[in-house]
Amino acid sequence: MSRPRFSVVTIVRDGEEYLEEAVTSVREQTVEDWELHIVDDGSSDRTLELAEHLAGADPDRIHVHVHPENANRGMSASRNLGLRHATGDFVTWLDHDDRFLPTKLEVLLARLQVHGEAVAVIGPCRRWHSWRDPAIPDEDQCFPSGMCGTLLPPPGLLPLFLENSRLVPLAPLVRRGPLVAMGGHIEHFTGMHEDQAFLSRLMFRHPVVVTDETLHLYRQHEASCVTTTHRQGRDLSARRDFLHWLTDEFEFGGTRDEALRTLIRRRIRESRGWRLRRWRRLLINLRKSRSSR
Repeated sequence: MSRPRFSVVTIVRDGEEYLEEAVTSVREQTVEDWELHIVDDGSSDRTLELAEHLAGADPDRIHVHVHPENANRGMSASRNLGLRHATGDFVTWLDHDDRFLPTKLEVLLARLQVHGEAVAVIGPCRRWHSWRDPAIPDEDQCFPSGMCGTLLPPPGLLPLFLENSRLVPLAPLVRRGPLVAMGGHIEHFTGMHEDQAFLSRLMFRHPVVVTDETLHLYRQHEASCVTTTHRQGRDLSARRDFLHWLTDEFEFGGTRDEALRTLIRRRIRESRGWRLRRWRRLLINLRKSRSSR
């Protein structure tokens, strides 16, 4: 098989319930010149066995990787392991519990080719509730219309998702050369905010283009990393850690945008008192749990 244009990286830990559906959504793409790198991050269930079975059905395009001694290294290190094996001109990511719509790779590449200066193309995702209950409406991200279809210089969408965390984009299509040059994902972030740190570094350094087509289904469920972290109150300390990291990133590698510097400082001030807020949330969750028994 010749070198593919697209490399898709899927990281997974104990995700046997949804993995096959994610892989199927890659195999259903309207383009065929893709490769899929599944990285198992120390699963304790049948995930690795399932991944190897799925790879066996399409061995030229689907590959499975593990960390030494099948260790759990975290989300960023796992994404970087997949990146080290990627050979495509363009790289994107699909979490094991999400789905691509069939035209995702084709459409994002077409948008990126229109803007030769852009290093990445970013589209909105759909918060996918209806997979479990058709009565619950799905929610589409909506970026400002003036941003769509135009080249955004640094810092790109960063101010937007600092103002509203629900606008953090998922799974851009990125040119592999610049992605490798910037070091991929930041391995300090093993879980929460690993995507925001990566996107911040990307958009600090490179222009991006935004499309308004929704091509990614972001499954909403109680066992997801985001939901679990929020339930345990760990998101508050993780956000403060991310904001302090972002301050250093701004000073040493970011665009000299004083409005953005002011926004970061404001978000850090707002994160003070996170310990008290965490204990309040845990107490509320405990009361809800007891009242539901």
